[in-house]
Amino acid sequence: MKGLKYIVLVGNIVIFAVLSLVLPICFEENDDAIMVMIANGGYSGTPDGHLVFINVLYGTVLAALYSLTKAVEWYTLSFAVLHVLSMSVLAYFVLTIPNRAKWERIIWLLVLYTLWARILAAFQFTTTAGLTCLAGCVLLLRNSNKARWTGVFFVLIASLIRITAAGLVGVLMAPIIVYTYRLDWRRYIPLAVMLMLVVGCRMTHNYIYQSDPAWNYYNTYNNLRGQLTDNPNAYTLSPSDMPEGVDWTDYQLLLRFIPDPEKMDLTTIQCLIAVVKQVSLKNRMHNIHHLDRYAVELAILFALLVLMILTTGNKTKYGFLILYTLFILALMVYVSMDGFLKNRVFLCMLLAILMTDFMLLPDTTGRKRSWGIALAIVALCGWLGYQTNCDQIRKRHRRHIWEDMQRPLLAKMPSDAIVVTIGTGLCMDAVNPWHVWPYSFTKYTLGWLTWCPLNEPVGHSYRVFLQDNVYLFTNHDFDNEGTSLQLVREQLEKHYDAPTEIECVHKNDHYLIVQLKKLNTEH
Repeated sequence: MKGLKYIVLVGNIVIFAVLSLVLPICFEENDDAIMVMIANGGYSGTPDGHLVFINVLYGTVLAALYSLTKAVEWYTLSFAVLHVLSMSVLAYFVLTIPNRAKWERIIWLLVLYTLWARILAAFQFTTTAGLTCLAGCVLLLRNSNKARWTGVFFVLIASLIRITAAGLVGVLMAPIIVYTYRLDWRRYIPLAVMLMLVVGCRMTHNYIYQSDPAWNYYNTYNNLRGQLTDNPNAYTLSPSDMPEGVDWTDYQLLLRFIPDPEKMDLTTIQCLIAVVKQVSLKNRMHNIHHLDRYAVELAILFALLVLMILTTGNKTKYGFLILYTLFILALMVYVSMDGFLKNRVFLCMLLAILMTDFMLLPDTTGRKRSWGIALAIVALCGWLGYQTNCDQIRKRHRRHIWEDMQRPLLAKMPSDAIVVTIGTGLCMDAVNPWHVWPYSFTKYTLGWLTWCPLNEPVGHSYRVFLQDNVYLFTNHDFDNEGTSLQLVREQLEKHYDAPTEIECVHKNDHYLIVQLKKLNTEH
């Protein structure tokens, strides 16, 4: 068996390398690219561990590595190592778990690697945390003490990368862990230590942010802002729902990820959250329709669970499968009521559910039901493969936009430029994750970087748009009524008595870099 471990590890290194070249791997969204820039110093000029969504302890290690050398993209490399190790743990578990037929091992390896390719096509810190946590949970289920303590380490690392993703996978794996451990209290010791370590690291993260007033304000603000922009109920409000003193246009700009920090400060955000929380349960239940985007995966998944329920002859396992199915449904409904179940989160859930299904496969199955289970898995693989291909088509288009349209414009900026993206999809996610292009200027964005101390001494008000070294990156429909740039201009005039005109600095067929110049209204 020792030899098998190394074969699986080397095999996964090769598979990762091949997928990286064939796909090739790209970030799912701009978030990772910006966090790379913060860590390697491309954003502020100095490597920094405040990666916002990633625990500052993990970020500090990355920043220290970048301080040693920037020739290696440590952010991407660390994720790649975790992917390979995690997939090796999962594949080895599938190959060595007792009482499984050869065909069962083969089709579950097929779906695992298909799902891995799907995840790598949209390389992202959330799915990295989910995959790493799942490997840790699987190790916690092994009989070896060494394996269980290694599992503690995996889960801890996952929680540093994205604690919510690790928590979600942990919640989905908790039933099978308890089902396996039963009343053997000794097996819960590593689990208890793991929870203490995770909580301790999170408390340390919070303490580091709270020790600096600017970072503390930003951290609190950003967490609360996310409760609005990631909440479907926030998009159902009307002008009459606005708290006293809150402008409807300012609120719309917040939902477009370009809030005016001066008008959308912490107090205002807190008032808006209070309003959103008053949305009735009936209206919140309407958000379940957002699960439609996963209709195919959910249909296949629940068909698989039904086949397993009908096949098992073990009454305990039969009851557990029914309860687990209801648990999955309840969790998805709960998440969708007050949030968007994003693709990366759903993929983390799918990983945990499929691994639990594999552990609960009936020891013996009839021929017809065996074929049914196999066909359900193959159908899921086919659908995931189709989605991966669609992702690649979209990514190739975004890579073309970035390389041929956006990057050449940005490269023309002077070294002291502050560039703000307004109402456009800046395709930084299309950059090569092994070499995130270092900007030669400070790139200031709003969105989740609103109030970020790395943007000081600018960025606390729309007034910054009137500075001589501030440039706005936008697309060609900027002068249409209702576009983000026009709304920004309206608010500048409304709140700061600053009517403006647009001066084009650079442009191509699709994008422009402009400046706002205050009009002289004195006669």
